[in-house]
Amino acid sequence: MKMNFKLKALAVAAIMAASAPAFAAIDGGVTGNGELLLNVRYYGGDSATTGGDDISALFDLGLKMNDVLAANSSLTGLAGTWNLNSGAYGASWNQLVNFVGAANIGKIEFNVIALDDTDRNLAGGSRYLMTGNVNSWPSQGNTNVKTMNIMEAYIDANNSRGTHATDANGASVAMPTDAPNTFFGAIGGSTQGDNWMAKTTVDTTQVLGTEQNFWFLTTSSTSNLAQATKTPFGVDLNHDGVIGAGEFTKIALNEAGILSITSPVPEADTWAMLLAGLGMLGAMVRRRTGV
Repeated sequence: MKMNFKLKALAVAAIMAASAPAFAAIDGGVTGNGELLLNVRYYGGDSATTGGDDISALFDLGLKMNDVLAANSSLTGLAGTWNLNSGAYGASWNQLVNFVGAANIGKIEFNVIALDDTDRNLAGGSRYLMTGNVNSWPSQGNTNVKTMNIMEAYIDANNSRGTHATDANGASVAMPTDAPNTFFGAIGGSTQGDNWMAKTTVDTTQVLGTEQNFWFLTTSSTSNLAQATKTPFGVDLNHDGVIGAGEFTKIALNEAGILSITSPVPEADTWAMLLAGLGMLGAMVRRRTGV
């Protein structure tokens, strides 16, 4: 009886520990289910790595990659709003805006990303979500998708900064003079995070107010020479394979500090036609979660 009681107590403790929020740990690509992250930056001069006129901020949006992929397969799609003026975000957003000044706030740029790189030697083993204000993703080989994992250094460096250390969904601010890899414009010493440290030709950051498209990139096969799979995120309402107005997922951040993610909701007959395509994404999610 005493043994049973001890086992039950241990089980309850384990459940409570598993359900507790994980502070001071942004999940990156090494977890296999990286978190959705908002990066905001302002480069005030000719160089993002010199001078005292540059600043960046990192906001943990509280969603994991598999949650995002699953939402894309739901009846509501991926949608939500985040107010950067409130809670754990507020101090970092206000610090960035005050540093930039009202006259330059329109020059602030943003992107949204998530990383997964645990099975890089398998087809589909490297997975990345990212904004990209393009309607067609350019040439992108499997090798460059795999080496996007170098952005992990940026996540690791910011994990204990700002409110990441005390809040489940925290924020941090960095400048070129701060600790290595914390500043979005000088990851790895001098390379900017805008284009995943030169691993894509797409500038994934755009000025505030821009409604960016969202993309899912993954390795297509085990061949390093093959083209990666580049999929626009969301629903192709007219089934023409082209990103058009009112379809696919859009992400925007305005000058008031409101981040919005919107997705069109297809009609019932459209859902029937999409089931086959969504099955592929569902299989990826199941493989990553072990379900």
